Amino acid sequence: MRPRDGCLVTCQWMTGFRISEVLRITVATVLKAGEIVSKIGLAPRQMKGGYGKTRWVPVVPELKRAIQRQIGWLRLRFELTPDVPLFPSRESDEAGGFKPLSRDMARHIVKGAFAKAGIEDDGRLGTHTLRKTWAARIYRNSGNNILLLSAALNHASVVTTQRYLSVTDDELMTAMQRCDFTRGSRLKHTAIIPMLTATPNTVAVA
Repeated sequence: MRPRDGCLVTCQWMTGFRISEVLRITVATVLKAGEIVSKIGLAPRQMKGGYGKTRWVPVVPELKRAIQRQIGWLRLRFELTPDVPLFPSRESDEAGGFKPLSRDMARHIVKGAFAKAGIEDDGRLGTHTLRKTWAARIYRNSGNNILLLSAALNHASVVTTQRYLSVTDDELMTAMQRCDFTRGSRLKHTAIIPMLTATPNTVAVA
């Protein structure tokens, strides 16, 4: 996979940014004093809605490697200045300057990556799939903290955040099976045993 394509997919997968936000990332966003930054920040004007505060996301090792490869690829072709898009288009803007990839092109790249990975497209796969995948990982790694996930996604309401979450049949079955206290430690459930063995005269009614 080309450095650009790999970096584009990794960038959305590892940050949870919307594709429109990923395409607004410039060299200045990811490179400071010749080094890859430790976290990426997008200002409200660069995000959907244009509200809130700057959203910061850590640059994890896999994302750092992808950005390094893309920066190296860009250096071979352009004179890097802070305003150069991390994912430049072949087309120029009206002033002859750099222009980022279009959303259609980005969508084509992401779908191509899914196809190469052998992921079957049922018509629902797209750039937003990567953001939803990131959201699901954040939710599970936070101990199912929906308020934390809502903040991570920069949502104004948890109602919006809930749309990113779903329950699989396997998760439902596992949760129900864990309700079987007889499979646990005897000591762990000593508080339950008296309730099961007490006579009617010794059981308190709540």
